[in-house]
Amino acid sequence: MSTRQRIVSYETLAGAFDPYLKQAGTVISGLEGTASEVPPAPVMSQISIGLQVLELAKRNPDVMGGTEHEMASLLQTFFAERAARTTPGAGDGLEAKFDNNDLLGWIGSFFTWWKKIHPHPWQNPEPKPATISNDYRIALFGDWGTGLYGAPVLARNIAADKKSFQLVLHLGDTYYSGDDAEIKERLLEPWPKVPGALNRTVNGNHEMYTGGHAYFDNALKHFSQPSSCFALENDHWILACLDSAYADHDLYGEQVAWLDEIVARGDNRKLVLFSHHQPYSLLDVQGPKLVAKLSKYLEDRRIFAWYWGHEHHCVLYDEHPVWGLYGRCIGHGGFPYFRETAFGDTPAKPRWVRLDTKNLVPGAEVLDGPNPFIPGHEKEYGPHGYVVLELQGSHLNELVVDADGSVLRSQDFGK
Repeated sequence: MSTRQRIVSYETLAGAFDPYLKQAGTVISGLEGTASEVPPAPVMSQISIGLQVLELAKRNPDVMGGTEHEMASLLQTFFAERAARTTPGAGDGLEAKFDNNDLLGWIGSFFTWWKKIHPHPWQNPEPKPATISNDYRIALFGDWGTGLYGAPVLARNIAADKKSFQLVLHLGDTYYSGDDAEIKERLLEPWPKVPGALNRTVNGNHEMYTGGHAYFDNALKHFSQPSSCFALENDHWILACLDSAYADHDLYGEQVAWLDEIVARGDNRKLVLFSHHQPYSLLDVQGPKLVAKLSKYLEDRRIFAWYWGHEHHCVLYDEHPVWGLYGRCIGHGGFPYFRETAFGDTPAKPRWVRLDTKNLVPGAEVLDGPNPFIPGHEKEYGPHGYVVLELQGSHLNELVVDADGSVLRSQDFGK
C-alpha cells in the first residue's frame, strides 16, 4: 500500500460520508445487503466529531491540512492510502479521490482497521548516555514527516551542508497518523542522507494515533535507535531526548527517574532537553504535565535549553526569567501552517516578529514570511526550515536556517 503523499481534505471526506449515511440507512431498512458494515453508535459519534474538527480547520483543499485530533487524522491516513491503491499512478501532493460506488465496502473496512489499533508496548531507554565528541554538529527539525513542500528541500540542504553533521534529529510527527506507509514514504525515504551521521527521531502524537507500531517497529529499527527516549553526552553537555507522546503531552513510565540518574552522574554538564511537546507557549496550549514532572529541574534552573516541535511555528523564547532556560519551538519542518493574521501583510522575505511576555510565558521572536514551496498559496503559509546546533566545547552556537539553506539567525551561547 502506498500513500504517495496524497492529501485528504474535509471536502473529500464530507463528500464520501454524506452519501454513505443514506446508503447505510438503506442497509438498515433491509432493502439491500447486511448491516454488518454499519458502525456502532459510539464510533459514529467519534467520526462525526472528527469530521467537525476538520470542517473547522478547513481552508485550501489543494494543500495538506490536518488537526491534532486522533480520529480526524486516522480518517485522513486511511483514505489517503485507499485512494493511492485505486489510483496508483497519481503524483505527490494531489487530492485523494474516491469511488462512491462502493461506499459501504471501503468505509466499512475503515471500521475494521480502526478497531485493531492498540498501543505498541513501551520500550525502556538505555540507562547510560552515548558518548559524543566535544565538537558536535546537529541538524534539528520537527513536524517534518509530510514528504511535501519545504520538507524535501530542507532534507537536501542538510545532506549538502559542507560542514556535515554528526546527528540528524527529528522532533516528531509523521502525517497523518504515522502508519507503515507514511513512516516509510514521508519519514524514512526522504530522510536527509548524511554519511556517518547518527539518525534519531522523537516520538510524536501523530505517530501514536496508530498506536506507534510503525514508529517503534520500522523507524527505530531503521535507525538502530534503541528506544523513543535516549541521551548523549560529552565533557560539557547532556542532550536528553524525551518521549512526550506515548502518554500525550506527558512523560510515560520511568523517564524522570532515568533522567535523574543521568543528570546525577553528569556533574556540572549543561542539560539540553528535546521533546515533541512544549512546556509552555505563546501560540498554543501549555504543558502542565511536563512541567510538573520536571519541576525540580525547572525550579533549580538546571535546564539550559529545551527544544520542541508540535506547534507548527519557529519560536525563539527569551531566557525564562524564573527557570533560566532558553525555550525553542522548532515545529516548522514540513507541515503547512497558516501565518498569524495579527502579523499583518506577508513580507517579501522571512522576518522576525516580536511577541511580548503574556500569561507568565516569556516573550519571544516568531519567524514570519511566505512559503515559496506551496504554489498558489505562498503568502498564506509560514516558512519551513530547520535549526543547526554546533557544540564547541562549552559553547552552543544556534543557527536558524530557511528550508533553502539560508541562515536567518545565529546566536552563540557562551559559558
